[in-house]
Parts: sequence; structure tokens; C-alpha cells
Amino acid sequence: MAQQPLNLADAIMLMKQNNSQLRVQQKEVDLSNAELEGTRTGFLPKVSFSHTAFFTNDPLNAFGFKLQQQAVTMEDFNPALLNNPDDMTHFNSKLAVQQPLLNFDVFAARRALKEKIKANQYKKQFAEDMLVVEIQKAYSNLQFLYEAKKAVEKGQAAYQEVLRNTKNMEKQGLAKASDVLMVQVGLSEVQNKGIDIDNNISNLSDYLNWLMGKPSKEIYIPTESLVRKSLPNEQQVFSQDRADIKAMRSGLEAQWQMVDMNKKKLLPRINAFGEYNFNDKNIVGFGSNAYLAGISLSWDLFNGNETNNKIKQSKISYAKSESELQVYVEKNELELQKAKRDLTANQAKISLSETAKQQAEESLRILENRYGQGLEKTADLMVAQAKNIEKQVALLEAIKDYNLSIIQINFLTQRSN
Repeated sequence: MAQQPLNLADAIMLMKQNNSQLRVQQKEVDLSNAELEGTRTGFLPKVSFSHTAFFTNDPLNAFGFKLQQQAVTMEDFNPALLNNPDDMTHFNSKLAVQQPLLNFDVFAARRALKEKIKANQYKKQFAEDMLVVEIQKAYSNLQFLYEAKKAVEKGQAAYQEVLRNTKNMEKQGLAKASDVLMVQVGLSEVQNKGIDIDNNISNLSDYLNWLMGKPSKEIYIPTESLVRKSLPNEQQVFSQDRADIKAMRSGLEAQWQMVDMNKKKLLPRINAFGEYNFNDKNIVGFGSNAYLAGISLSWDLFNGNETNNKIKQSKISYAKSESELQVYVEKNELELQKAKRDLTANQAKISLSETAKQQAEESLRILENRYGQGLEKTADLMVAQAKNIEKQVALLEAIKDYNLSIIQINFLTQRSN
């Protein structure tokens, strides 16, 4: 399969545009905005219309309906008619309006939802930051694999040259058939390493495709070679301005506003209401009309201690979240210290691996010369060949691990906008 060149900046851009996890986070933000919009019911009027038909011979309702129809006459005060009215029909059309005026808990609920929206926006930003780190780590691993592939291919070519020389020496009686077989076994081991590397490249390419929201078809090759990164000293200080910590703080503030909302439920509510009625004995009649308007003050003086229990629960929930934030910060500070120690360890590994690589190359060069003169055993040459490949890959891996430590430190110390 053809290899597609991939630039790190392009990979990050595609991830921000197409990643499915970011779309999920955006839906969380949209849902919070919709919840905030829903609290407008605490300020907007409610308007309804109804048309109702009544059929009765109940004395009280019959006389009341006549009053509403403005059809009462002197004869209707006859005790006989009052006590035993005829069957009557009454139709009522009503337009009703309810207008909230002052509901203190709604204001607190809106403040809580605004903080929830901020928290979800920070969560989305943090999810994006996490995915950027995943892209960077995957890209660094991909760089390492391609460099390791070059080392293995170089080692494979060296094994093939040794195999050719060993076969010639066998024809001259300077090597045994077992020496040829030994070289062939070493060549097979190197070829197996190449297969493993190609498989890992395919797996990493699939992962990068998923991160970028693309079908798992492309096999990528990095446009940038594996080089040792650098880390400015000012970036090594832990920051509580990261998006994830800001999200937790906004969530904490939202919970405090919920405490305030439950407290505000202990206060009275003031609402206005009004209605306009049409009453008639005919189904489509509008012979009589009347209005009713007023303001109500309602106050739950005692509701079985339900509100007080909610206040207590919301305070406990707030204290729990506050403790969780502290634990989260402490864990991240420990993680930063670990990343710094890993960086120091990987820096030392690079120095040792560079020395070991040079020594392995020199040892192999000497053994190859002596082997060509028939002064060294095939087994010793094979050990030197394997050790040379191992040390080359070890140096590349140390550089890769060093770069991953820098990526982790940058992530733990970054500041959100």
C-alpha cells in the first residue's frame, strides 16, 4: 500500500475539524445552552385558550352559568326554579395568561447553568488538548518506527552480505554448512523485526486515521524525521489554569449556585394571572364576556423539610466536589514530577545509548574484518550484528521516549485561553 506523507500540523488541524469525540463534547455544550434557554420560562408568560361545554341540572351551577351568560331574570329567583332548575347547556371560551413576576430560585438556576456551560466549554477544550497530545505521541512513535525500520533494513542488508561471503567461504572450505545456516537464522530474525515494525506502522496509521476522523485506509509516513526536542525551563511549572481544572472550578461554582437556588426556594413567589371569558348557551355564541386579573403571592412555609434536606445534600455535594478537585490537582502535580524524572532518565539513556551504539559499530567493524580473514567465528559475528542493530534501535527509542516526556510535560503545564 502506498504511504501517504503526513505533517504534524495538518494532522492536528484535521483532528480539530473531524474528530468524533469533539462533536460529542460540542453536543454537551449545546445541551447546556438549551437548558439555560429553558429557564426563560421563569420570566416569560404562559398563554392558553380553552373551549368547554357544560350540561347540568345542578341548582348551584345552573344559576351560576346563567349569571355568567348574563341571562338572569326575576323569574329565576323563584324558589321552585332555584331548587329544581331545568336542564341547561353552557359553553365557555377562555383565554388565560400567567406571568411570573418574582421567582428568586430561577435567577440562581440560571447562574448555575451559565457556570455549567463554561464547564462544558472547558471540557471540550481539554478534550481537544488531550487529542492533540495523542496526535503528538502517535506521530513521535511513527517517527521512531520509520527510523527503526531504516536501521533494521540496514542490518538486513548487512546480514545478506555476510550470508553471501559465508557461502563463498563454504565453497573454499573456509566455512561450514552450519555457519551458513546460522547466518540464515540471523537474517530471518531481522526480517521478522521488519514485519513487526510494518505491522506497528499500520496500527499507528489506523489510530491516526481515527483521531483525524478519516477512514482507516491510509498508511502514513511522517514528513519530519525523529529529532531530539527541547524544553524551555519556564514551561516546567505546574499550572492550575489548564482547561480541565477550570472546568472543575466552573462545575464547583455551578454546584454552589445550586445550593443558593435551594435556599431561594424558601422565599415567596409572586406571579400575575389573568383571563378573559366568553359564555353562551350556544356552542359558537359569544353573548357574554368578562375578565379576571390578579397577583398572587405564594410561600411554602413548611413542606415536610424537603427544601432543607435538598440544601443539606447540595452542600455535601459541593464539599465532595471541592475535595475531588484538590485530589485531582495533587495527582497531576505528582504526574508532572514523574514526567520530569522520566525526562532526566531518558536524557541519561540517550547519552549511554549513543556510546553503546558507537562501541557496537566499532566492534562489528573489527569482527567483520577478522571474519573476512577467517580469524573469527560466524557465531561471534552474528552476535555483533544483532547487538549493533539492537543498540541503534535503543538510541532511537531513547530519543523517542525523551520526546514523549517533553510532550507530557508541555501538556501538564499548559495554560488555557
